[in-house]
Amino acid sequence: MLQKKHIVKLTGKKLRELNQQIFERDNYTCVVCGAYVSGEHKFHHEKKFLKSDVITEGVVLCDKCHYERHFGKNCNEIRDKCRRYLKNIYG
Repeated sequence: MLQKKHIVKLTGKKLRELNQQIFERDNYTCVVCGAYVSGEHKFHHEKKFLKSDVITEGVVLCDKCHYERHFGKNCNEIRDKCRRYLKNIYG
C-alpha cells in the first residue's frame, strides 16, 4: 500500500531558520556553478514529488542557475546535479 507523503509548509521564523540552515550547509554558494549567493535569497526546492519545506529537499542556486533549472535547455542536467548533491549528503 502506498503511503502519502507529508507535506511540510513553514512560514515566518521557522522558514527563515530553514533557509539559513540550507545556506550555511551549502556555504552560501550555488551547488551548480559555485557562485556566491546572498543569504537574502530563498533556497530552491528540489522536489521529487511534492514541494516540502525540509532541509533534504532544498539547495542554494544563484539566479542564473535557478532560471536555467526551470526554463533553460540544461534544466534536466541542473535538476540531476541538485538531486545528486542532496543524495550525497542525505542518502
